[in-house]
Amino acid sequence: MMDELLEYGIYLALLVALAVPLSAYMNRVMAGEKVAVLSRVLVPVENAVYRVIRVDKNESMGWKKYLVSAFAFSALCLVGLFALLMLQGVLPLNPEGLPGLSWDLAFNTAVSFVTNTNWQAYSGEASLSYFSQAIGLTVQNFVTPAVGLAVLFALFRGLVSTGDRGLGNFFVDVTRAVLFVLLPLSLVVAIVDVQQGSPQNFNEYETVQLLEPVGVDADGNIVEADDPAAVKTIDQATVPMGPQASQVAIKQLGTNGGGFNGVNSASALENPTPLTNLVQCLSLLLIPVACVFSFGRFVADRRQGRAVFAAMFILLLVALVAIAVFEQTGTPQLAADGQVCMGTLDQSGGNMEGKETRFGVTDSSLWAAFTTAASNGSVNAMHDSFTPLGGMVPMVLMALGEVVFGGVGSGLYGMLGFVILTVFIAGLMVGRTPEYLGKKIGPKEMRMAVILCITTPLLILVSATVLALDPATAASLNNSGAHGFSEVLYATVSAGGNNGSAFAGFNANTQMINVVLGLEMLANRFIPIAAALVLAGSMCTRQKVAVGAGTLSTSNALFVFLLILMVLLVGALTMFPALALGPVAEHLMMML
Repeated sequence: MMDELLEYGIYLALLVALAVPLSAYMNRVMAGEKVAVLSRVLVPVENAVYRVIRVDKNESMGWKKYLVSAFAFSALCLVGLFALLMLQGVLPLNPEGLPGLSWDLAFNTAVSFVTNTNWQAYSGEASLSYFSQAIGLTVQNFVTPAVGLAVLFALFRGLVSTGDRGLGNFFVDVTRAVLFVLLPLSLVVAIVDVQQGSPQNFNEYETVQLLEPVGVDADGNIVEADDPAAVKTIDQATVPMGPQASQVAIKQLGTNGGGFNGVNSASALENPTPLTNLVQCLSLLLIPVACVFSFGRFVADRRQGRAVFAAMFILLLVALVAIAVFEQTGTPQLAADGQVCMGTLDQSGGNMEGKETRFGVTDSSLWAAFTTAASNGSVNAMHDSFTPLGGMVPMVLMALGEVVFGGVGSGLYGMLGFVILTVFIAGLMVGRTPEYLGKKIGPKEMRMAVILCITTPLLILVSATVLALDPATAASLNNSGAHGFSEVLYATVSAGGNNGSAFAGFNANTQMINVVLGLEMLANRFIPIAAALVLAGSMCTRQKVAVGAGTLSTSNALFVFLLILMVLLVGALTMFPALALGPVAEHLMMML
């Protein structure tokens, strides 16, 4: 166990060590300051973009114009991607001759990628052309996290402003986020992936000879080639090609998560070696963690950033340890009679179902915690095969509102809603008007903070109710009972948290499920964006007040404890009845 703890410690230390300097770089970029070599190369490109889209980079938008711009840009992306997916069959770069998607799957997929969710009710290599993957999905993987980062910095400006109603320029913020942050980092990760063996081409799929033939029985199950039940022998396999490394890099860095292949980062094509696993796993949380340190730098009080970081980090650490323990100890059925290796010496032990032997329980648990803490959703193991409680922890991380670092930009502005809610409640307890960063918190700010806090759990529960009442949902499950309900709940939690990971046993490609989850993803992306910008617009008009003897500190250990408590009360307890019907009930049945 000490080796596993050491590995986790190294990952977390590397994550923080990389995020701190990145935070300083991001602040300079978003302020329009020069950044060494990149400015000489990219500033002319940036200015050319402004000329093409006819944007005055010196204009500073109020919250209403900023919000309309964000919504209009996202709507344009949604319509364009929807049309592209529907027309895939007549577009170029389609060597496999794949047809266009059905309207409901195209809607679900377009919404998914425009909302930074990347929920996939299809298998990419069998459903999408290279054009759809590279021009449709990968482009959205860049612009959607850029929108989240833009909204976050608009909120930063509102928090520190002392009367200026301008929150910056949405189009300038998005352009800088793409050109100076996402593109350079993605280039580095893509080069590592290609060097380690990930495909990056437009070749036709390759057919290879299997080292050992396999058989298929009458029900379509894989059996031994010489099994009497085999009705067909297969000795060849198709290997997908295409621009995989470029999509994988930004799917991780942009907290997108949508895989080029159906099995996502468990695929040896997307994640071929321990080095790529390390780089990609760090990429999951790199920018979200940097955003927290950027906050402290932006408000000129790094203690504020460290306090929010401490709350997020503690929640992440508890979740990581819990997943690792549940997966390592397995279930009573796995541990009985020594039939399954539960140790860690010399080989991977514990609950290895649904996990790659090259990653084992340790790396699978780490990835599961990171990808559901971030609103990423890529997986290197099948969460449907986790133990009941091991699978519940990722659900809880998502159900908290993806505020344990969360998505690029969206995670932190969601957590700042909890910060303001905590300040308000703590202020009531000591009989003072609540203040944050030297500004009074009024009723309007509180309403926006509450919207930021409760939108995710509310949408999750509503969507889960609708799907549970639909008879077609039961037909989409691979399991009945508590685990079947967990599959449905995980889907709605993932969509509601703009995460995109899934319990693999759930066939989500039905009209009802596609539409319900699509609407849920839209609501949970854009309601918080609207609340964050209204909050920014309200805060920017408030004047700073002097700090008094009774001012509540928002940077000490007590506040960190209160913030964690508030996140758990709103998120975890709201979801507890649903969790009790799914993973908790399944765990209790296994203990009987």
